[in-house]
Amino acid sequence: MPTGRAAATEQGLRAAQHPTGLDLLDTALRSLALNLAAAQRELPVVEAVVLHDAKVELHLAEDTAPMKPFAAAAGRKDLWVCPASSPDLADDEHLKNADAPYPALVSIGWDNTGHLVLIDLEHVGILNLTGSGDFARHVLQALAVELAITPLPSHLEVTALTHTAPGLDTAAPERVARLDDLAAATAELTSHTDDQRRALAALGADSLRAARLMDDAADAWTPHILLVESLPEDADHTAFVDALTEEPRAASAVVTASAAADLPEAAWTLDCQGPDHTIVLPGSGVPIKLQGLSDEHYADAVEILTVASSDADVPAPAWTHTDDALADEGSEAADEDGLPAEYADDEPNDTSEVEAPHASDVDAAGLATALDLTKPQPHGDTAPQSTAGPSLADILNDSGPEPMRGGAAGPTDDALPETTPCSQENGPAVHVTLPAPTAAAAPEPATASADGGPTVSLLGPISVEGAGGRIDSSRRNAAVELVAFLALNPGVDHHAIDDALWPGRPVGKELRNPVISRTRSWFGTDTDGNFYLPRVQDTGDSRYRLGPAVTNDWARFQDLARTGLTRHDEDGDLALRRALALVRGRPFTGIDPQRYAWAEPIIQEMVSAIVDVAYELAERRREAGDVSSALWAARRGLLAAEESEILHRQVFLAHHTAGDIEALRDAAAHLARINEQLLGGVDMEAETVALLRNLLPRPVTRAR
Repeated sequence: MPTGRAAATEQGLRAAQHPTGLDLLDTALRSLALNLAAAQRELPVVEAVVLHDAKVELHLAEDTAPMKPFAAAAGRKDLWVCPASSPDLADDEHLKNADAPYPALVSIGWDNTGHLVLIDLEHVGILNLTGSGDFARHVLQALAVELAITPLPSHLEVTALTHTAPGLDTAAPERVARLDDLAAATAELTSHTDDQRRALAALGADSLRAARLMDDAADAWTPHILLVESLPEDADHTAFVDALTEEPRAASAVVTASAAADLPEAAWTLDCQGPDHTIVLPGSGVPIKLQGLSDEHYADAVEILTVASSDADVPAPAWTHTDDALADEGSEAADEDGLPAEYADDEPNDTSEVEAPHASDVDAAGLATALDLTKPQPHGDTAPQSTAGPSLADILNDSGPEPMRGGAAGPTDDALPETTPCSQENGPAVHVTLPAPTAAAAPEPATASADGGPTVSLLGPISVEGAGGRIDSSRRNAAVELVAFLALNPGVDHHAIDDALWPGRPVGKELRNPVISRTRSWFGTDTDGNFYLPRVQDTGDSRYRLGPAVTNDWARFQDLARTGLTRHDEDGDLALRRALALVRGRPFTGIDPQRYAWAEPIIQEMVSAIVDVAYELAERRREAGDVSSALWAARRGLLAAEESEILHRQVFLAHHTAGDIEALRDAAAHLARINEQLLGGVDMEAETVALLRNLLPRPVTRAR
């Protein structure tokens, strides 16, 4: 929790916040977007938005015929009004299919009657704050904090240059990044705008205002805002000015407080003389008093956001602490549960977690915090059933008659040879399901790319390495699931994504697009500026897929296994070993049991393929007399399927070949313990029982 002055600031903000106006604005604008899309009209250019207690005003750049839920003010078509009581506001079900049409709206100050005024930074393009140096910085700091937390857009990207908005990149890392070089920031901005202009051309849209209302790839139009308190005087500003002003305009803007900056006439320049000084906004002519955050209040806001986004444990309140004297007196006594104090460290930890609120969930009007309780649970794997058979004790303590000499088999050894050295089972034929890749569906082999793109690891706990962007920990799970789905199902449309990530739920743009946009930002771009998660307009077939530089261990496993199973030489064995080296556990370990329902068939395919490859390599190496490699292969496969008795039998045979009877007994006991835990207890397979009876020595029964 915030402390000291920051706590007092938060309390004041909580008392002053009034989120109803922002809720009405969000509902009104998204209702407008739905109706404009249905009428095949594009979004109007908004110069300013004024939030009243029970209505929203849009000040437009030109006279435009109104669209519900807005109506034109008396005698004016450049001023639209939507009352809170409007019957034309869409309900929550319909709003799911609408993105925020003006995601770069940000409050700039208050009108003469005390109503909040917002401007659209995408329309402004370049916002230059001049006048008093300190107050210009305060205005920029207020804009920066709001951009970091505003709930109006689902996702946006903010880059702070050098010392601009200090600490904000740490407090809100998902939205805010920091660069120390104007050239690098300009290159990033130019890449962003060029990419969006290519996407507009591919979509056939004349403007961003038209593209935002199209069904295809609304997630592609994430705004990118560059914050620059002071532009270097000797720097060439031509590149970033061209990136911002070139038509068609992209979703981007620059906010600067450089009084001497050489900027084009199209830039908005606001004279920042102080909080009581009234200025007139360009275009709309709305008179306002600018809002700002002093350095002290800005520091408080950063502290509040830092605490809100932190996942560190919060110390227990003082009333939970034990009195020192009582603690010393009872140090030798047992705890309430009867355990002596020295065993306290051995008790299992509670896995419940309390996640701190995400910074972007903090209310823009008041930095209000929230709590999100999660309780992770292990993924429940379903084990295959085994056929009935005797218990391990029956096998290890079997005192039945020895096999009869001369080749006649006793009643319990019917299908086994009479000799015991390396008695070999007749294992089933290898049945790895590794279809040849096709251009339409199969993932690309996960070979190392020269570009060094992200790597998706699925053969064990799911992980993503090499993502160049940023994402908050509270958003990561959905992004990882999306990446895993696309890694295994390239070339899908948004309906397939909806069915996979949100099965059985009606899904709209409001839910889907933020996840895709945040994941794209998290994955970042290659050295040529191409997204590792391309926009659908750039894929050639308007389908979602990961870029060719993104690799995954399952595709690599398939490639190596395919090579190893077709070659019965040292290179083939090496390929199988390299495939098994990718296995870190059961595929998709540690996932939320309520997610990844789509993955169950592929998990079973992965487990089956791993078991088959492990069996094949163990068999080959044991026949070659390489017992240690045979054991390694079998045990590697058991990481993915500890209940697989075909691999346990390979372990038994390897120990027997090495003449290590104690290790064989231990391995048999280990399998028995596994079976006891499966489905309330299952018996060993009959083939396993028969093999153990043949491999383990039996006590000799003397004739009387």
